[in-house]
Amino acid sequence: MSVRSRDIKRRLGINTPRRRGTRRGANPWRTSMSAIGIGIGPSSKGKRGLTTLDLPRFRLPRIRLPRLRLKRLGLRPVASNRRRRGYIQLSNISLRRIKEQLFRLSVFMVISLLAFGVWQLLRPGMRVRVNPDIVAAFRVPHRSIALLQDYANTHNIPFAQLFAVFNAENDFFPEKSAVYDLSVLETMYVVDFYRIMRRYNARSLAPYVTMFENLFSELVVFPIPSQWYQNEPSIMFGDSWGVDHNFQGNRMHMGTAVIDRENIRGRVPVVSMTHGHVEEAGWNNQLGYFVGITTSNGTYYLYAHLDSLAPGLAAGQHVLAGHPLGYMGNTGGGRGGRSFPVHLHVGISPLVDFTRGRFWINPYPLLRYLESQNQL
Repeated sequence: MSVRSRDIKRRLGINTPRRRGTRRGANPWRTSMSAIGIGIGPSSKGKRGLTTLDLPRFRLPRIRLPRLRLKRLGLRPVASNRRRRGYIQLSNISLRRIKEQLFRLSVFMVISLLAFGVWQLLRPGMRVRVNPDIVAAFRVPHRSIALLQDYANTHNIPFAQLFAVFNAENDFFPEKSAVYDLSVLETMYVVDFYRIMRRYNARSLAPYVTMFENLFSELVVFPIPSQWYQNEPSIMFGDSWGVDHNFQGNRMHMGTAVIDRENIRGRVPVVSMTHGHVEEAGWNNQLGYFVGITTSNGTYYLYAHLDSLAPGLAAGQHVLAGHPLGYMGNTGGGRGGRSFPVHLHVGISPLVDFTRGRFWINPYPLLRYLESQNQL
């Protein structure tokens, strides 16, 4: 009889020889329970009448987990001749540890989802990083200003935000560009306005939004009365920003020159484009007779090279848009005077946060915008 069959018969109680040390007349119920692998013994607490039931260890089914996760879960892979690499036995696993790992995984997933949702709401977005000199040049197509304003009113969109996004998307037009088509403006910037806005950092875009909001809320009328340029244009102006001035050294022209076609001093009147108070009014060697008006938002408007000032105009006086300031001339130009055509120098300096010192912006697109609005 083989060892295996003898062991089976001994377990089933068939011709099982009595072991050394066992007493005769043993409990048959205890013996039969022991035959199927269930042991009954005294209680671990030592109390009389109580017993402990030692159930056999049943082999649970095997599962397959990634080998990279075995070490983390405290499991060991089982390798055999049957190529069961990567299989683990649940009988060797601490179920409590598995529950802890699953709980940690679920907590991690919940926290990750919450963090992703908060990030979607509060994500910083792209920052507007542009050279202040490019912003000052303000080469935006001037016809697009009126078109964007009409679209903003139609679609109930804040115009200053729309205009700031339009400039930011085009890097504030580092080079002069052609006028955008009407359908392109509506498709690219108006329909997808809120989607584009979410891409930008609100704090970095806010200074430009504030600047454009102040400028377009302040500007009311063209600096020359409409009768001088509607029927028979007596004036002309172009984008002269950045042109070199060869008096008192090489200096960049930081404004727009509105020129009198007849080149007659004291002929064309000059009026205020905005409401505000007169901060400066008088004579300067380079500016000649000039007037500086500051609005409630802190924007400074300069009117220079006047032939003379309007009677009664003085510093500290409050003026409204359209108030007479003087007449176009060619005064100033530095010591010894300088010969140049009769014109009005218009300078605009908004109060901004993205640069230090006084910031001047190109008035040409704004003047074209005012010219088109006053002709309606």
